[in-house]
Amino acid sequence: MLDMEKAQRMSLTMQVEVRLKNALIMGSLKPGARLVTKEIADQLGTSITPVREALLRLVSSGALDATPAQAFLVPELTLERFQEITAIRKTLESQAVEVAAQRCTPEQLADLHNRFEQFRSAKISGSVEEALQANRAFRFELYACAGMPTLLSLIEQLWIRIGPSFNYLYPQSNEMIHGHHNYEDLLAALERKDIPACIKSIHKSIDDGAVILIRQHFSAGE
Repeated sequence: MLDMEKAQRMSLTMQVEVRLKNALIMGSLKPGARLVTKEIADQLGTSITPVREALLRLVSSGALDATPAQAFLVPELTLERFQEITAIRKTLESQAVEVAAQRCTPEQLADLHNRFEQFRSAKISGSVEEALQANRAFRFELYACAGMPTLLSLIEQLWIRIGPSFNYLYPQSNEMIHGHHNYEDLLAALERKDIPACIKSIHKSIDDGAVILIRQHFSAGE
């Protein structure tokens, strides 16, 4: 019975951890956000124990900071740290795209087109949360096409650290919202199985986002 109770608690802990990871990746939690165990437990309708265990697991992995006041903080990224993560992302995400371009099926490509349309619609509607969620869905569905779960996990770990800063990608100009998007070039390259063009598109997407974040977040904080 005790083993069953422990297994149930661990299952709850993992569920809470996944939800918190998704919130970090999508940018639902901004840098500096304070997470209180009881408040999260109330929001999720669960007990404090699995929430606290999930938060401590995220602290151990470097995704959150712990405070003496029994609270947890979303870390503030320094510009140097942001640039380091961006460089690593370009290496790992281009590797995932390279393999995905070779393995992507017509059905998967159709799903990616649908994900992109959802992303475009969210941007046009002005819903930042939906845009962040749709962007995450597009990118991770693309990387999943590579069929490399270890690589996907490493990319996810980087997004957990950098995701909260994605809030500062918005607001965007009308030209950026309604104009040509890097994902259009990426999808066209995937259809042609043009690996160099796929890598170029994903690098440009990361670089363009970095320029916006540096201007709207890091420079603003100086």
